[in-house]
Amino acid sequence: MFQTRPTPANTPFLIGPKSLSHSHLEEQILQVAARLISSELHNKRVLLMVRDDLAYAPLLLGCMRAGAIPLLLDPGTSVRQVRDLLQHTHIDGVIADADAIDLWRAEGVPLPAQQIRVGTVQAKGLLLNKLLGRRAPADLDNWPGLLSAPAPAPLPPARQEGPAYVVFTSGSTARPKGVEMHWPALLAHLQTIGEHYALTPASRLLNLMPLSHADGLVQGVLLAYQRGCTLVRPAPFSIVAIESILIAIYREQVTHLIAAPTALALMQQYGAHLAENFENGHFRFAVSCSAPLSAATWTSFSQCFNVKLINTYGLSETGTCGLYAGPDAASHKIGSVGMPRDMLAKILRDDGSEAGCDEAGELCLQGANLMQGYLDNPQATAAVLRNGWLHTGDLARRDSDGVYWITGRIKDVIICGGYNLSPEAINGVLMQHPAVLEVATVALPDPTWGEIPVACVVLRPGMEADNQQLLLHCAQHLGAHELPKRISFTGQLPRTPSGKVITAQLQHALSLAPKETSAHGDQQADIFALAADLFNLPASALKGDSGPANTPGWDSLAHINFVIGLETLFKVRLSPSDVVHMETMDATVQLIKRLTR
Repeated sequence: MFQTRPTPANTPFLIGPKSLSHSHLEEQILQVAARLISSELHNKRVLLMVRDDLAYAPLLLGCMRAGAIPLLLDPGTSVRQVRDLLQHTHIDGVIADADAIDLWRAEGVPLPAQQIRVGTVQAKGLLLNKLLGRRAPADLDNWPGLLSAPAPAPLPPARQEGPAYVVFTSGSTARPKGVEMHWPALLAHLQTIGEHYALTPASRLLNLMPLSHADGLVQGVLLAYQRGCTLVRPAPFSIVAIESILIAIYREQVTHLIAAPTALALMQQYGAHLAENFENGHFRFAVSCSAPLSAATWTSFSQCFNVKLINTYGLSETGTCGLYAGPDAASHKIGSVGMPRDMLAKILRDDGSEAGCDEAGELCLQGANLMQGYLDNPQATAAVLRNGWLHTGDLARRDSDGVYWITGRIKDVIICGGYNLSPEAINGVLMQHPAVLEVATVALPDPTWGEIPVACVVLRPGMEADNQQLLLHCAQHLGAHELPKRISFTGQLPRTPSGKVITAQLQHALSLAPKETSAHGDQQADIFALAADLFNLPASALKGDSGPANTPGWDSLAHINFVIGLETLFKVRLSPSDVVHMETMDATVQLIKRLTR
């Protein structure tokens, strides 16, 4: 992984708002690794939570080069979740954004003494000192301050055994499980992906997944570094960034696009007018990952942009992918998950016997890329890793050509926009609110997001709570992407004679329930009230310059709901161009005023 590679010195590693070459990345990796080794953090666990790609990549790779074990957290992870993790898992060091560390300290989260604070406050000082030809004392506890340290002495050989990284997955339990991936599994997996995608140093991967997510980590930073190619990250994915992302495909000569089905659907919906950007003379194919890809999205995306789209299936427990539908013709069946590559797959009946052709059962996988287990959780590990086989919890069938098709799920999990969400976790948080008597969270199908979580709440007699109060309560305990997308109040939950909630009945009732919105005459006030409700914010938190980039909760799902709400409220129709240019509240107000004249 960290061996000398024949990558030209000027080859870009990262292209984004700011870029980073492979040669400069290598220098930064060595500085970070030296800092961690000198602090005796090699072979130790380091919590890593960093927003900025330009800092994240060298800090992650430097951590791994030092032999430390990065535990990767999504930047949207709540304070309570961080506290819970630190209570149940021993951590030796922290690398995180300075404002996150300050918040954790203010909330009394017990942090280890070894910390690297990530910020940009030192950047100007570094540049000034460089221009003046002097070296300032190195601040080894600050990024990018630690880069001003003297060049490190030669480092010990890089590890190729033991834990490489840990990512967290919600799965079907309330507490996220840490998927512990060891070096041999990671290296085997990177080799498989690189060969299957036919990557070379000239390849350019536009990966739209979060870098703390397995598909962003492995098929992004680690794959680009190991293969000596380029990772393109023009902007965090959102509807208002779609145009800049599609322009980057042409401008940066992207060869592979890696994205969740939700992003693919939104790119088609709001970026079809820029389809010619895929005709850059280099593009090979797009890769769908992290969530089920519907046949409709698969076909429409391919036809809209005139590109090949391949589908992958895998779990954090398999690194990323285990099965691939394409790019070869034999496995490229629309609607399927294709065939295993460098893995064995089988389908088991309830009695443990192997299912026959076209017979549904649980999909089980075996291969060199399987996780070692769940961090500090032998019971959960034993439940899914049995006799060398990973029991995925997904139902599948295999056709006569050896192609696999997912038919359902055994485990209770909601997949929304590529994130695995735990209904149990959402229920548990809502039950902590004093006004809540009962709650059941179910999945509703959604053409763009796959599924969305909807919480059905029964309040205690004589007590009151509204939608916004409960969502604000949830936000104190859950990450931003884990919040229920709707809360529905009901007098009672439908149950079987044994007391089990009948989720199918709830889902049917929710699918029939209308959403009510009404205007009050003041357009600007109505727009701000609608936004506050959808983004789970007090109205006072929204300003004229509030937008997706600076407003918590204003993600792509909320943006679509905002569009639907505006269309319903003001009886207008917003074009794709209108939608992608709703970059601020002021811009949205002006748009509605123009359309309602």
